Amino acid sequence: VEDVCSVEEDESSSACFVHPMRFEINCYPSSVIEIDGAMIDSVESPGQTHFDTSSILVFDKLLDKDLRKRLLNVVKGYPEDHSEEEDDHWNDIENGPDPSRWVRGGLTDVASEDVDDGGGGSCWGLADDAIMDICYNEPPAISEFESKLTNLFPNFVVSRLPEAVLGGCISPLTANAPTHGDTFDYHIDADPLQVPPSPWADIYGRYPNRSKGKPRFVSCLLYLNDEWDAEEWGGPTRFLDPPTQEVYDVMPKPGRCVIMDQDVSHTVVAPNEEAGRSRPRYSLVWKLILHPTEEGQDMDLACGRKGLWPDPLVVGSANEMPLF
Repeated sequence: VEDVCSVEEDESSSACFVHPMRFEINCYPSSVIEIDGAMIDSVESPGQTHFDTSSILVFDKLLDKDLRKRLLNVVKGYPEDHSEEEDDHWNDIENGPDPSRWVRGGLTDVASEDVDDGGGGSCWGLADDAIMDICYNEPPAISEFESKLTNLFPNFVVSRLPEAVLGGCISPLTANAPTHGDTFDYHIDADPLQVPPSPWADIYGRYPNRSKGKPRFVSCLLYLNDEWDAEEWGGPTRFLDPPTQEVYDVMPKPGRCVIMDQDVSHTVVAPNEEAGRSRPRYSLVWKLILHPTEEGQDMDLACGRKGLWPDPLVVGSANEMPLF
């Protein structure tokens, strides 16, 4: 079946719809970044190595305005059809995240006792009951976006990170709300080569991420604010190439979606003072597993569409593929 791109788009939606005979143009990333290159062992060919890079994909049309707004209401604890004009609306621009829903240091999304969202211990994260709400009460907006993720990667079985990988202390779905003055460190979300002893490790073993025929660990980040002046307010997600110390910033944009390998070093950069001392930069994060559907399957995120994607921007050591 040949992929067919359609550029038709109406005013009501810029969502990604997948037909068996076509992938809409909105499913394609606006930019592709390759980072952190290294020679690694080939799982499928013991004793051999190959050059590997981590990937970051940026999508600017995957999430339409209506779904973005509904997801923002979900993380804030409002009904999905809630309006800012309603009397019970919390003024987070002046007062910061609503303390009935958010807590300082509440985000635990990496398997370490000494880091949080960005490693600094100070970021606003959802309270435990709010995490339970978005993970297990099946908000329609969450389910709708997860269906888009399934359609985005048709060659794989897409699932949330199961508890069997890192334990129950790590939520597969969470949110953060950094504000001006917060501090963060670099971290990775997870790495299948470094998983702790667990039922997952018993079945799949430990292996480099992106290995053929092995589940690929990726994270999905959505920027949810109604408005965000990235040039003035800052607040990017910063990616690090450890061998060269080069960095690459993905700037927040309402509705922007970032898909990244979980073993990419990254951090939050707190908003600038121009954003206001209390204005949160809201984001919603999924930790996902892309499962192969056949033995030895290529785990390429493009799923056969790379020829229709933009050329990748290659950062730091990803440029250093050895010549043989």
